[in-house]
Amino acid sequence: MTMNTENRTITIWVLLILLINGVAAFAYNIIIARDATNLWALLAAIYIYCLGLTQSGIVFSAIMRLSRSEMGSQFSRLGEMLTLSFMPASFILFLIIYFGGTEHLFYWARPQEAAHGEHVLHLSPWLGKGLFLWRTVILSALFYLVSFIYFRYSCIEERGSSNTKNSLNILAGFVMFLYVLANTNTAWDFGMMIIPHWESSIFPVYFLAGNILGGTAFLFLLGIYLTPRAHGDEWWDSGHLDSAGKLLMGLSLFWVYLFWSQHIVIWYGDIPNLTGPLFKQHQGSYAPAFIFMMLTIFAAPFLALTFRKVRLNLHSLSAAAFIICIGVWINRYLMVIPVFTDGKENVFATYTGVALLFSGFAAILLSFIALRNLFPGLNVTNDR
Repeated sequence: MTMNTENRTITIWVLLILLINGVAAFAYNIIIARDATNLWALLAAIYIYCLGLTQSGIVFSAIMRLSRSEMGSQFSRLGEMLTLSFMPASFILFLIIYFGGTEHLFYWARPQEAAHGEHVLHLSPWLGKGLFLWRTVILSALFYLVSFIYFRYSCIEERGSSNTKNSLNILAGFVMFLYVLANTNTAWDFGMMIIPHWESSIFPVYFLAGNILGGTAFLFLLGIYLTPRAHGDEWWDSGHLDSAGKLLMGLSLFWVYLFWSQHIVIWYGDIPNLTGPLFKQHQGSYAPAFIFMMLTIFAAPFLALTFRKVRLNLHSLSAAAFIICIGVWINRYLMVIPVFTDGKENVFATYTGVALLFSGFAAILLSFIALRNLFPGLNVTNDR
């Protein structure tokens, strides 16, 4: 057994332990908890976070293809595999939340409120458990199906076929369209529909911007880890690094613009049922987490990446991408958890909370390793 094989085996075992530990901790606490709402809320936050990190991979590939970017082509195959590998886990996670946590998370799904709650008496048919299940499953299935077809055509192109270019361009458009539909549905359900009478017309776009920012940063991290082993450090030339740094800067700036746009409109409108849930995310016990989120998603990486020396250093670029991933997680946490708790009880800073987050990362990486084993001859850092 070579050293690389030994390291690979150790990595897989560590990831398996992290995955099993998180699942076991969650299951145990669900069984013994009198009110498991906070646990289901934490699982929902991790679900939308992992979904954002992975589904954005193939969208990155599609955008880079249509824009004919030389820098992006290096990450295209990696992004495609990252998205498709998490497909089974995404359905499993959603079904667990649906069958176990729907009544905990969604006010419109609670029978007692359906009978007595004023805000449930005039619900749209959109807010039904059956439609919630089928619209999510169907939209996700369509997105992954088209993504898989795009991936297969991309593999055919890699083998030297010149007849797939037009088909791939069309498929890239469909991938992006279905990505927007599926993630808008996720934004509505897990961001807006968990709060009675709360709405924001810009929220789905803001949610998508966070997904693309976090997904791009995670894709760069994965690429930075894999490419030196495949091509050597010289594969990352100054042009690649500079472009990657500028892209993260631009996406970070776009996210904070949408964040501000949503907040200023709701603040100026001053409608209590709209301002209350939103401002709760950055007041009181949640204020430190909110400040840290703004530092990690925007302030620290954006300011650091304005310096060309920072962008051209592989380690500093990795640090910026890692910080952004942390910030996006806090954003998803603040999007869900304050709805169900006043912040006095720290839901995340517990053994179960940390174990569950690490199990999410383990699920992403184990899924990626499994798909890579199915296509052993495929170059995940292909430069098309």
